[in-house]
Amino acid sequence: MIPSRFLRSLLFPLGLSVLLIPAAKSETINPMPDGPTGGSFTVHDGRAPDEVSESTRLYLNGHLAATFRLDLAHADDTATIPLPLGRVDIPYTLCGTVTVMHDGHAETRNVSGEGVLHNPDGHYFEAVGSENFKDFFLMDETDLSAADHRNGASSRCVSSTS
Repeated sequence: MIPSRFLRSLLFPLGLSVLLIPAAKSETINPMPDGPTGGSFTVHDGRAPDEVSESTRLYLNGHLAATFRLDLAHADDTATIPLPLGRVDIPYTLCGTVTVMHDGHAETRNVSGEGVLHNPDGHYFEAVGSENFKDFFLMDETDLSAADHRNGASSRCVSSTS
């Protein structure tokens, strides 16, 4: 297992452990078709130091599961996601926008990523960005095998031009 400190030096974590600013309430949506559930997992998203705002949608198996909204007044957001009974490997996609300060100017970028959660029941995942937000994914720092991700942007996120 790679020490958490080492991971933080390689990755630009969007999840900050700052409790000085009140957390926003995430919008949790029924992630799967109606039916029995079998546990849950938690996703935390936090504003990076140079980040002004963020709006991110989490999709599980193609269904919207939660929306995270961060700004200067809301540094982090957490959602507890119910799992459909019997599911052990669940594909996920993160889609959104992030506004960062770059050379003294606000710059808005599309961010996205995708992967698979393995046996996510009871896990605590952080939304993590690396390579200047070019890679965006979920990670459980205590169990790196709990999630796989594909490097780079997700082709599943459609950008609106209107």
